[in-house]
Amino acid sequence: MPTPRTDIAVDTLVKQAEELCRLHDHITRVIAALDVSEGPFSDQYGRTSTTDFAFESVVRMFLYQHARGFNDSELYRRLKGTAYVHIRFELGRAPTQQAINYMWRRRFSLADRQAIEATAREIRAVAADHDIVSDGEPRLEPDEVSDESVTDEQIMQAIRTARDRGLGAFETDRAANARYPDDLFFERQAYLNLADVGTTTPRRRFERLSDWDKTPHGDTHLRTMKQIAAPAEQTSLADFADGERPLDWRRIRDAVLEPFHAGLECLLDELDATDGLREPVIAAVDITHWEFYPSPYKDDDDVEPDDDVVIVNGKEKVPKEEFPEMVSGDKEGRSYKFATLTIIGQDTPIVLGIEPVREASAWEGDASQVDSHSKADIVRRLLDQATQHVEIHKLFADREFDAMEVRDVIDRHDITYLIPRPVYAADLDHIENIEAHPLADVAVKRAVSLSVDGRTHELSFMYVPSTEEDGKYAVFTTNRDVTPDQAMGLTAQYSHRWQIESEYKTIKHHFLPTAASTDYRVRLLYFTLGVVMYNVWRLTNLLLREALSVNLGAKPPLRAGEVVELIGFCLVPPD
Repeated sequence: MPTPRTDIAVDTLVKQAEELCRLHDHITRVIAALDVSEGPFSDQYGRTSTTDFAFESVVRMFLYQHARGFNDSELYRRLKGTAYVHIRFELGRAPTQQAINYMWRRRFSLADRQAIEATAREIRAVAADHDIVSDGEPRLEPDEVSDESVTDEQIMQAIRTARDRGLGAFETDRAANARYPDDLFFERQAYLNLADVGTTTPRRRFERLSDWDKTPHGDTHLRTMKQIAAPAEQTSLADFADGERPLDWRRIRDAVLEPFHAGLECLLDELDATDGLREPVIAAVDITHWEFYPSPYKDDDDVEPDDDVVIVNGKEKVPKEEFPEMVSGDKEGRSYKFATLTIIGQDTPIVLGIEPVREASAWEGDASQVDSHSKADIVRRLLDQATQHVEIHKLFADREFDAMEVRDVIDRHDITYLIPRPVYAADLDHIENIEAHPLADVAVKRAVSLSVDGRTHELSFMYVPSTEEDGKYAVFTTNRDVTPDQAMGLTAQYSHRWQIESEYKTIKHHFLPTAASTDYRVRLLYFTLGVVMYNVWRLTNLLLREALSVNLGAKPPLRAGEVVELIGFCLVPPD
């Protein structure tokens, strides 16, 4: 039977929660906003306690734990995680798992523990009715952190560090007497990347933080970014007007990547001055998508009688003349695509190469007339970029790069490759032999010749248990002569390739600004600068680590999301 004390707790706090659910979009925000002083809880430590954690903050913490159904381990992880739950509850820092357990047992009476559990259940029910319960945590809002946590000076120091270390080689090529110096534009661009905003963001938000007396209008900033990414031979920006297709995407690529690699060399020099890289490195290649949602086809009302028609899935479609050339389309949707080569399996998974992907799409008609490049071309470009900086020992790729020409390119660079491929009928005998063997679960088919353009190298087919489907087998190829034991070790290393997927999520979620422009100079430059910011974050072990006055605990180091959250809400205060 519930006690009167429990009933009071449920009634008073749940009524608050019902009102707060109308104001907030997440159960965590609701609990953080509760006035728990209205609850009948009493601190068993007494008023003279020297504990680091205020009692009301601790009450909110345990209401949160029981409303979310977390054990002590998960609670600790959430409190110290990316979303900074401990800040919301005004805990100052995340208590250890041991401290959480001790406070629950020693700081609350049995009656109070029962009241907290009962209240938490009711709050969750109310939040569920309002559909504001989710697995994740909401981002911090500006008013959830005190002004002392991160100072303007600290933020700008982080931005300038990024500018100096990673962006220093980028130049606008404007006149020496230009109204705004280059440093100003790169500081502002670093701000846009970190705050996930676009050039239309009011200047006052950046001016509040910077030392500059005047800052450029968003249009001026955008024009300057286009100028940075324009090929050196191009003298007229009118030739690259918005809405028109780039004259030569390859020249734009070269213009952007040259300063990227100059800046990367500076970052690697700094790394060499510390621990350095453990060369030769293991690397991975992959392709990421920057989604582009507008349709490439005209609406029926806009179609003219003399418009060219293409057949898509058996239906006639009329492509838009102004649709961006570099947008590719497949069954997953439409997007700008970029390939990268990244170090994996080390403490410093940095990006060593970037290559824009140009593919023929259904709305472009005859694919033979499209200036695209193959997967082999992409890998060749990435390897040429990366090997000017480091020595590569192994290169991993996914099935998207399953092509003889790709394998030939990697082998020509004297690099070991590991590339999976689908299971074909010819593989079934090998798999059946493994399944019939009383002990073995791996098989290798060695000395298979692969010839491309008159050049031949030998590869091995490795049949290993699939990590995706129980009871199934996966097929990998490598240009090494491996034994079954070596095959298991090599394919186990392949699991590190997931780091590149994490890299893409980090870059897109934390280091890309908002962009509406279809001008490819802007898109490629913004993605490249996002990679620069990612590399800076990786190589400096997070720019704000030592500067932040808020107690984040001794470890682990700040995640990218934490850096961006702390910077973002300070850079973009509410209007």
